Amino acid sequence: MKLLRKNVIFNILLGVTNIIVPLIVFPYISEILEPDGVGITSFAVSLASTFVILGSLGIPIYGIREIAKAKKSDQELSKTFSEIVSIQVIWLVFTLLIYFFWIFFTNTFQDESEIKLASFFHIVGLIGMINWFFQGIEKYKFITMVNIIVKGLTIVLLFVLVKNREDYWIYYWILVGSTIIGSIISLSYGLQFVRFRTKNLNLQKHIKPIGILFSTQIAIGIYVNLDILFLKYFSTDEQVGLYTAASKVIKISLLIVTSLGTVLIPKISQLIEKNQFNEIKKTIEKSLQFVLFIGCPIMILLVVLAPEIIQIFAGDQFLFSVGLIQLLTPLIFFIGMSTVFGLQILVPFQKEKQLLFAVSIGAVVSVILNSVLIPKYQSEGAVYTIVITELIIMIWTYYYAKKAFSFKYPYKKGLTYMALSALFIPISMLLHKFFDAFLYISVVSICSFILYIIGLYLIKDAFFMNTIWRFFIKNKK
Repeated sequence: MKLLRKNVIFNILLGVTNIIVPLIVFPYISEILEPDGVGITSFAVSLASTFVILGSLGIPIYGIREIAKAKKSDQELSKTFSEIVSIQVIWLVFTLLIYFFWIFFTNTFQDESEIKLASFFHIVGLIGMINWFFQGIEKYKFITMVNIIVKGLTIVLLFVLVKNREDYWIYYWILVGSTIIGSIISLSYGLQFVRFRTKNLNLQKHIKPIGILFSTQIAIGIYVNLDILFLKYFSTDEQVGLYTAASKVIKISLLIVTSLGTVLIPKISQLIEKNQFNEIKKTIEKSLQFVLFIGCPIMILLVVLAPEIIQIFAGDQFLFSVGLIQLLTPLIFFIGMSTVFGLQILVPFQKEKQLLFAVSIGAVVSVILNSVLIPKYQSEGAVYTIVITELIIMIWTYYYAKKAFSFKYPYKKGLTYMALSALFIPISMLLHKFFDAFLYISVVSICSFILYIIGLYLIKDAFFMNTIWRFFIKNKK
């Protein structure tokens, strides 16, 4: 339990780092590169991310579970690692060939040779991070430290090298270069725990489960990245930039809400091996409460603070993104819940087929809605599509999770947290008369946080008292 607590703390620190960095970086690049430049680089990142999903072959999820099961024995750990990495390398070569033909025959990046070349290294760098291995052996401290190094390097180089609108390709190379450095560090450190083998490997046993999770990743990749791609091909770079500004805010918030997602895969997998189902039930129910506990106040704050967030985060050119953020806020709840149902229940219980079906339905819905809505409503069409898609996925993953394992959903907790969070609205309206911009965001956030904590303490909320409050009181003593 002590190790799990440390892992959660490091994963939250990782999420906080991923929140702070965009808050530093995006206002600068949005001002320097403008919506068109942001649109070009966002498209490059999105396209590379799509092929990373293809190239990762479902290993980022599968690897966590298998490494967690093998880590009791150094010999078995090295064997499992070698088998998975061998499959990964073979498939990566195939993926890069597909990517080459894709950008050649579609004339993608036709006038952007620097970005075209960088995108190949981007794919290799992202896949080479092997975070799945460190998550499996529960070395979240290392993952967090590498992330801080990579992000710190990105910030320094960004402010030194990116000076005008034409430097968008330099910005992309900075992202790629930092990722490559992170991959080299990860691979070097990983080899301190295992010995890579080429003999007596059994690759065949991994093919079927990896294939199912790979199909799942492909389906997820379709509805996660399709919005940007459709906007690029059926709209303008400006619309891509406006949508990117809004979606970045939501994705930043999701980093905290979903921070328990992959952390609990190895723990629950081990509990299943030991048949400790009561402990699994407690863990899952606490995870659901955590999503509601964190997600409800974040959703309300995003709605009331959206104008000021965009003004500071992106600038006046992105004011249209305010409405997009407000429309996207339900994703905090939908994705938070489907992460618990999918990653913490279906994957550890080896119900990959059910997870595949759920996300495949989402992918089909996404393709249809993007095709219909984006040409007509542009960035708003992308928003409607992703919200409806994630709602459908949440419903299906919940259905299959309940069939796989019996747990109690905390409906009353959710209503309590939402009711307390709703009190932020009158507070924000009152404070808006006295403050603006960054000061307004700071004062509203602090006042809302204090009110939320006081409310939870007064009603003696069990989750708050037994986890957050007790944790800090014990540490103080």
